[in-house]
Amino acid sequence: MGQCFSTRRSQDAQQPRHGIKTYLVQQASETAFSESKTDQSIETLGDIMATSFSNMNLTNPIKGLVSKRRNRYKKDGFNLDLTYITDNIIAMGYPASKIEGVYRNHIDDVVKFLDQKHPDHYYIYNLCSERSYDKLKFHNRVKIFPFDDHNPPKIDSIEPFCNDVNEWLSKDQKNVAVVHCKAGKGRTGTMICCYLLHSRKFKTADQALNFYGQTRTQDKKGVTIPSQVRYVRYYETLLRNRLDYTPVSMYIKEFILNPVPNFTGGQGCLSLTISHQTICKEGPTLSVKVQKLRKNDTFEVKKSDLPFSIKLDYCLPLTGDIKVEFFNKTMMRKEKLFQFWFNTFFICEVENGFLQSNGGSEDVCYVLTFEKNELDIVNKKDKQNKMFNANFKLTLRLQRIPRDECPTSYERNSQAQDTPSESSADSSDDYTNDEDWDSGEGNSLLPKHEPCDSNKS
Repeated sequence: MGQCFSTRRSQDAQQPRHGIKTYLVQQASETAFSESKTDQSIETLGDIMATSFSNMNLTNPIKGLVSKRRNRYKKDGFNLDLTYITDNIIAMGYPASKIEGVYRNHIDDVVKFLDQKHPDHYYIYNLCSERSYDKLKFHNRVKIFPFDDHNPPKIDSIEPFCNDVNEWLSKDQKNVAVVHCKAGKGRTGTMICCYLLHSRKFKTADQALNFYGQTRTQDKKGVTIPSQVRYVRYYETLLRNRLDYTPVSMYIKEFILNPVPNFTGGQGCLSLTISHQTICKEGPTLSVKVQKLRKNDTFEVKKSDLPFSIKLDYCLPLTGDIKVEFFNKTMMRKEKLFQFWFNTFFICEVENGFLQSNGGSEDVCYVLTFEKNELDIVNKKDKQNKMFNANFKLTLRLQRIPRDECPTSYERNSQAQDTPSESSADSSDDYTNDEDWDSGEGNSLLPKHEPCDSNKS
């Protein structure tokens, strides 16, 4: 027997046809180049554009468009993509500079706000793996806990983050923690919700997620990416059961898609990729990489009323935070259908609870089942159920790795560093929009327990 532990825009202002960023560059170019003829001391086009925009009185409306439904701070002469989640926890968008500072929070405005409102009593937590800035502007009070946009953090980086925030806030009742990623919503919300659980402000992940959504946004859609929601629930599980996280190794025996996706022409070619998240310290730099362990396995799929099974004919050891991506390959393109993250530790037995180590009865089968609204991307792209049935489910059958075959841990270092991080090119996703995926499905990602017939092959 086994069980799964798979946790389950009023009209917007009209935007320029080709996007806000393109519009900014187009509108700034003529002014910027004309000014550059008379002011050669400005070194870069970005500086010229930013200077031009500051005189065009367009900054605040543009920033409002970019921040979408996130609540902004509009008091005392400030207009920032920034929200007080609690009295001492602040969520905000990235403190940018040059042309990016036109449509995001400008770093100088953020510095002015924090130095005026919380002088000597703020610490910034940067969650971006893809960018950094001069921390000297914030008096070196910046720490980095990096992970990639639209993805969850490494499970074993959550507690160090929470401990660090708690230690800082405990030093002085005036202290505030300022958390940001790029948009200041998904990744930021994931970690803030975990801290709200860690500090016992809320007992359940649902309570923390709902509170964050209501506080940070106008439409109550805070953390909406299913895998990020899942990891908040994972952290609730660790706290509620007083568990110490231990890496566990397993391998996937089979994927079952039920029902078969509705491909154009009635036939598709599925391709899948299995990856593992790593955080590596190389000298003074902390980098996040999504290391591909297996990719480009392809499977022909024909229209059918029966479930489609993909049995893997290899034993690929998987430990910790695992990412699975499914694509549809055609002659012209490779389209990502969906992805999801899970952690092998949270696959548990009915009788014995969570796996504290490897080994034991390796013929025991475990099942993870993901419903459609638990899969990243498809929950946003296919709301009309054109490709995937509303009742679509993806099932994974897994087995443990025998103790004497258990691989060493992939991780080299998962602790926070006070240095900028770099993101691997492999980890970037080119299929997403700049900020967020609003699921519109709510946070109904509850654990589901399903038995597995271990006699299946």
